[in-house]
Amino acid sequence: MDIRKERQKLPGEIKRAPSRLSRFIMHFLMPTAALACGVLITVYLLNTGPQAKPVKRVPAALLVEVQELRSTPQQVIVKAMGEVVPAKEVEIKPQVSGKVTRISSDFQLGGYFKVGEELLNIDRTDYELVLQQLKSDVAAAESDLTLEMGNQRIAEREFTILGEKVSNEEKELILRKPQLMKLQALRADALSRLGQAKIDLERTTIKAPFNGVVAEKNVDIGAMVSESTAIAKIVGTDVFWLRLTLPVDQLKWLSIPDNSAENGSSVTIYPQGSSSPFQIRTGEVVRLIAALEEQGRMAQLLVRIDDPLSLKKENRNKPQLLLGSYVRAEIEGITIASGYMIDRSNLHDSDTVWLMDNEARLDIRPVEVSYRGQDSVIVSSGLRDGEKLVTSALSSPITGTALRISEEQSSVNERIAKKDSAVVDQRGMNNVN
Repeated sequence: MDIRKERQKLPGEIKRAPSRLSRFIMHFLMPTAALACGVLITVYLLNTGPQAKPVKRVPAALLVEVQELRSTPQQVIVKAMGEVVPAKEVEIKPQVSGKVTRISSDFQLGGYFKVGEELLNIDRTDYELVLQQLKSDVAAAESDLTLEMGNQRIAEREFTILGEKVSNEEKELILRKPQLMKLQALRADALSRLGQAKIDLERTTIKAPFNGVVAEKNVDIGAMVSESTAIAKIVGTDVFWLRLTLPVDQLKWLSIPDNSAENGSSVTIYPQGSSSPFQIRTGEVVRLIAALEEQGRMAQLLVRIDDPLSLKKENRNKPQLLLGSYVRAEIEGITIASGYMIDRSNLHDSDTVWLMDNEARLDIRPVEVSYRGQDSVIVSSGLRDGEKLVTSALSSPITGTALRISEEQSSVNERIAKKDSAVVDQRGMNNVN
């Protein structure tokens, strides 16, 4: 038997404290060893575990809208703004003085008159009296001339009977030629004064000088007028001008006649307040004003508009162009034989465009622009038929960026391409035939 097992503890026996080595092993060496083992196991697991291989991230292709390009003859359209102004405008003043005794019922603001129609009448009484007096003067002058011509024939007969030789001066006195010349002059003077009286009497009736509308009315019945009185202002209604302003560099695209025998560019005019594309008027460029517009230093064109107020029967359904209206117009310029017309928003810095190449990547390409309009431009070189123009806005365009288009637009583009191909084939067959 083990003596230590049999040994009993005596009462009051003192317990022996653990040694210093035991405390070092328990409090430091064992935790350190456990920690070191954990570190070694962790390192082993990290080094011997499966490795995660990095995968290169493929950027997503940008969804864009494209337009397939086709080169066709391009009609240059120059857009401009302008004001409708009168082509004929006259301030009417009487040529005789007197009191206004009658006015036409249409002689009001906005009243229309045909050429030769009466506007108003001035009192004729004084002018009729003068006319009667001058008729009497003419009759008296002609009577005196007739008597003198009889006296001249008597003097000529007497001179022939006497047969005397006298000088030419004496002969004229004997034959009473000075008296005859005086009476002829008096008759001519009476006739001229009579003619003037007839003219003055006719001038008491004031007539419209051309087809027009009353723009101003300054007199009424009972008013006293004279040669300096402005009775009214008449504006011609047959033709108005549209005075357009546009940049000087746009003039080279237009046809501007040098004389009235030449034809200018056609103009489509969109009246104020007209929302329908059918409510338009047409005109023709007639001349270039020699001076630039003062404020913007723009060129000024005059466009002829026939029957602007739609007074003729054939124009009754067309919109009226009122004086002072500020309207927009499109002027047909020359035709460029071949080019690509694109929206101006699709032309970017340094005259470049965005294209989708055959690998569906972004191609930033410089192009040559032959015409620049307000909303569109015509590209003459740098593009090819069938290429796809990117019309979407890109925040950071970089060459080579992957692009894609929607299936719907892709099908639309295919239908357009087939249609264009069919048109080309049909044209080829027509040419062969």
